[in-house]
Amino acid sequence: MTTIQWTEAMSVGDEALDNDHKHLIHLINGLHYSDESFIELFNDLLDYIGTHFDREEAHLEAVGYPGIEKHRAQHDVFADQVGVMLKQYREEGFAETDQRVSDFLWTWLKGHILIEDLKYAAWTKARHTL
Repeated sequence: MTTIQWTEAMSVGDEALDNDHKHLIHLINGLHYSDESFIELFNDLLDYIGTHFDREEAHLEAVGYPGIEKHRAQHDVFADQVGVMLKQYREEGFAETDQRVSDFLWTWLKGHILIEDLKYAAWTKARHTL
């Protein structure tokens, strides 16, 4: 299974949000279909994603980020997609060699942090240095 490591290149400049991202990485690294607690871990991940998205969106509102609605919509689509995967797993299960959940989570998380989250980080930094 692919794992990812936190790097400073992922930092959005806010300690709480960076810690959320580190925890999300930890949770995703811990998902293994063969683990008896996969459903519990997946549910924990889904719950934590909701908590993180709420915290991040509150931060974006507080700093007046102009792209908040697009950002929020991306969060909503992601949460829906993860919910569909969880439902599918509950109904059908996944083979141990099936990497679609981890691949999807990694692809989305890396892309979201390194592209979308860094957009608001750059905007916030520029706004505070003007």
